[in-house]
Amino acid sequence: MSQLLVRRSHRVQPHRPYQVFSLPDDQEYDYDPANPDPIAHINFSQDIDLLLIVPATANIIAKFANGVADDFLSSTYLASTAPVMIAPAMNTTMWEQPATQRNIQRLKADGVHFVEPVAGELACKTVGTGKLEDVENIVSQALKVLSEKTKKVIKENIEAGRNGDFALKNDLSGERLLITVGGTREAIDPVRFISNHSSGKMGFAVAEAARDRGAEVTVVCGVTAVEPPNGVAVINAVSAREMFDAVMKELANATVFVGAAAVADYAPTNAADAKIKKENQDKLILELKKTPDILSEVSKRRKKGQLVIGFAAETNEVVTYAKIKMGKKDLDMVIANDITKEGAGFNTDTNIATILTRVGSEIELPLMSKRALADRILDEILKIRAA
Repeated sequence: MSQLLVRRSHRVQPHRPYQVFSLPDDQEYDYDPANPDPIAHINFSQDIDLLLIVPATANIIAKFANGVADDFLSSTYLASTAPVMIAPAMNTTMWEQPATQRNIQRLKADGVHFVEPVAGELACKTVGTGKLEDVENIVSQALKVLSEKTKKVIKENIEAGRNGDFALKNDLSGERLLITVGGTREAIDPVRFISNHSSGKMGFAVAEAARDRGAEVTVVCGVTAVEPPNGVAVINAVSAREMFDAVMKELANATVFVGAAAVADYAPTNAADAKIKKENQDKLILELKKTPDILSEVSKRRKKGQLVIGFAAETNEVVTYAKIKMGKKDLDMVIANDITKEGAGFNTDTNIATILTRVGSEIELPLMSKRALADRILDEILKIRAA
């Protein structure tokens, strides 16, 4: 049995951009009475972004390598211009046969991607190489191929001068975004806390836009005024320390980190175990200590290829302070906004921002919805990737 993993962005929900179709290798699907389309292999092949064969038999590999098109799957292969990935599974002797290896080398020369089988107990109860690779690894490699395809498209757009049109369907496929959202609460006692006015709307807008564009999204969520979008993983964290710990735990899995949360810079040194009473106290003096700097630590721990994006909410000299923040924390991009401007503060559905990048670009954006700004931010992330 061979499976075709097909991405059909216009027919499925944005947060579930994949469908799997299963067909036997020898099924004459084109001429099946139940199929009204006599040229299904042509129409089907033009509507896919990746042709993934899992598991692939020695038979189908041989057909592909020699241009045989006597069933739906082999005909689809010849008719498709999409990238092809093959994950073989077969008996060890069949895998090691010179004919099989010769066919594989021919397909690799044609640009076909392979997920090599591993050693283990096979269906025939023998032990050796030929066992299907772990499904999670196959999916990971398939997403990488799709991501490389997207980068190629974006690079072509840049070279052609189409820099402003990057909101392609599923153009973030293969990216894994880790986003902090909302404000944190630092306890004074079991009743009182220090916090800020962050609603989480901007961070959730970025999460929603990234989800709709094919990314896998994880949100570390502080205190928010709105609910997170569907289709994203949510980790709750109330305090700055909790958010720091959650981010560090998830960071290795991310390809892009977006620090959109308004994390408290200071917290009470010693939170009271019981409610502080106001009787006989005209003043209350709190000693504060710095909280962990999540953005700086993420930047220090970043792995190769990982992008780190920050936000700077300021009240004066916005761009100047944002540039200082970008340099001090070694960020790839900062989104700066003046929270004193009408329509750009906390708890609004709109924003006014300037996007600054490491390479020196400075993009001033007018008043727009936070979702529209989120897409502009993602466009710039894609430009950094393409560069």
